[in-house]
Amino acid sequence: MLWSYFSAILTDPGHVSDDFRPDVDPEENPEAVVDKSDPRRPRFCRKCQKWKPERTHHCSVCGRCVLKMDHHCVWVMNCVGERNYKFFFLFLVYTFLLSLLSVLALLPYFSEFFKGEKRAERSPADLAVSFMAFIVDLAFSLSLFGFIIMHLKLIAANCTTIEMFEKERIKPWPYDKGLRRNFEEVLGTNYFYWFMPISNCSNCSDEERMRLRM
Repeated sequence: MLWSYFSAILTDPGHVSDDFRPDVDPEENPEAVVDKSDPRRPRFCRKCQKWKPERTHHCSVCGRCVLKMDHHCVWVMNCVGERNYKFFFLFLVYTFLLSLLSVLALLPYFSEFFKGEKRAERSPADLAVSFMAFIVDLAFSLSLFGFIIMHLKLIAANCTTIEMFEKERIKPWPYDKGLRRNFEEVLGTNYFYWFMPISNCSNCSDEERMRLRM
């Protein structure tokens, strides 16, 4: 869990190079027809004063554009984007598993509290604290579970939190490559490393490398 957590904190989510130019530059080709409803259209960031690749958004907290930005997370003190989304997702999964383990460990105390049983070595205060810890851990586990389910759906559709509302009005979603390839884009093509916080940039497809100008 800590490996995933610090990887999410310390990894650059993805920045836009200063020399990035869209394939079709509206300034150089003003007659080009641009569909404003197309998420792949060339976009210019007025705050950064430079062009940004598709699926890139400006983070007001970081003060810069982030590749495939999902959201700015206060828990990891960083943006979640192209290059640290996998670490963030694994951090959620491992935190949920640890919370669930804590719930299971406290379950006997919870049962003992409601049954009115009392062992000699346990005071009422100990039972009360264990009961409250069980409730807090259970609530935390359930909230994390819901968060994980949401991100699993986003990964399965090759969509980000920012894009999920945009996706509802754009059919078909142009970035949906199929379930397997969508998961591979985030977790990598080597299934052995799916649950390890190891960068998968080397596994980017040619299409992704072209978009990111890697």
